[in-house]
Amino acid sequence: MPPSPPVLLRSGVSAWVATLVACLCAFMVVVDGAIVNVALPAMRDELGLSPVQLQWVVDIYLLLLGGFMLLAARASDIYGRRRLLLWGLALFTGASLLGGLAASASMLLAARAVQGLGASVLATSPLALIAAAHPKGPGQERAIGLWAACAAMGSAFGVFIGGLLTSLAGWRWVMFVNVPVGLFLAAIVAGCLRARRAGELPAKLDVAGASSVTLALASFLYAISQSVHAGWTSGPVLGALAFALLMFMAFIAAERRSAQPLVDFGIFRLRNVTIGMVLVLSLGAVLTVSMFFLSQALQRSYGRSPLDTGLALLPMALALAAASIASRYLRDAGFTRLPFVGGLVSATGLIWLNWLPAHLLQAGDFLLPTLLVGAGNGLVMMSATQAVLAGVPRQDSGLAAGLQNTARQLGGAVGIAVLGAVAHAVTARQLELGQLPQIAELAGYRFAFLLAGILSVISALASLMLRLAPSSKP
Repeated sequence: MPPSPPVLLRSGVSAWVATLVACLCAFMVVVDGAIVNVALPAMRDELGLSPVQLQWVVDIYLLLLGGFMLLAARASDIYGRRRLLLWGLALFTGASLLGGLAASASMLLAARAVQGLGASVLATSPLALIAAAHPKGPGQERAIGLWAACAAMGSAFGVFIGGLLTSLAGWRWVMFVNVPVGLFLAAIVAGCLRARRAGELPAKLDVAGASSVTLALASFLYAISQSVHAGWTSGPVLGALAFALLMFMAFIAAERRSAQPLVDFGIFRLRNVTIGMVLVLSLGAVLTVSMFFLSQALQRSYGRSPLDTGLALLPMALALAAASIASRYLRDAGFTRLPFVGGLVSATGLIWLNWLPAHLLQAGDFLLPTLLVGAGNGLVMMSATQAVLAGVPRQDSGLAAGLQNTARQLGGAVGIAVLGAVAHAVTARQLELGQLPQIAELAGYRFAFLLAGILSVISALASLMLRLAPSSKP
């Protein structure tokens, strides 16, 4: 007798429709991050963004996306995936429209913040949808592989489409392009997913936990961004750091008191979860930093157009997608240390970028190291995700999925904030020494790549602590 369809889907709807929705959600969220990176210089020129504001165009999105992911995942469990997805799509699509109409830096940043809030729902849904539609086994692994490939392909198409739209139609269209995609996805969700029935509300939301952890991260990122100009000993920076610590302590206290916490800290007794979080944090930081600073270097230091920048970054993103797809087959063939190998390959490319010349004379100066960065992180992406999920008991799989998604986005936000501050400091020092602005900025980008490479090496070494045959028990 064939299995009954999952309650997530309407009668007669294939489980692979849930996979399609999951892949489109992942693709949409990743494309929006990648597409904006290429358009940042054009946004800066038209709206007069400062270096800190330019950084926050990326960070405010990642912050709200990462900070509310766990709350979004829990709300989806309680109120139903269909309802939350439709709300998330409404927020994301509406904010994209407003962002494209932005007439000031504050309006653009506000739109990016709402985009991040909507994206927190879209980013937490994929793995939960796949887990609900496919039982554990080869079918679920294939679906996860497709999800990872779509997320990676989002980077490839994002940089290319971002460059194309910015060059031909202007930076506003990198925001407008989300509108038809969001409407199309909302139609699929409304038509194929089942609404939660009345009376099926099993718990309450942990709003206190989500709010406190988001405020903690926002204050921490604000302190780092302000330290570039005000210094670490200034009152605003010290005050923001103290507030961040206070909010983080409040988050821990809220989770311990809550009957239905966002995070059950006991899950970190599972070694693969803890080490997997380190890998995913590093992956988020390295990927986000790479795209951000490579885009800035190509346009500001080398004078490339947005379209040329998108084309130059396309091979790296395609290598990321190809390696992510290949990693599943490599693992099945017996290659068990893909995060280690991938981390070292990525580190080689990033450290190579530390020697970018003042003028790009050969394709190898840029193409070869970026291919290594893409391929290395592609090997890490799928294997790190599965390392987190593989040894987790079924009842904790949703929490583990939410944690790894949150870690990746927050890794990107913190990576941009920290390495952005370092790059600005190096640039300022070079200007004091009399270097030309373009050369000074390139020195800052180079040093950021070097530090990202060191982070990738540390991540590779940490991956050696993963259990190759994880158990569901700690």
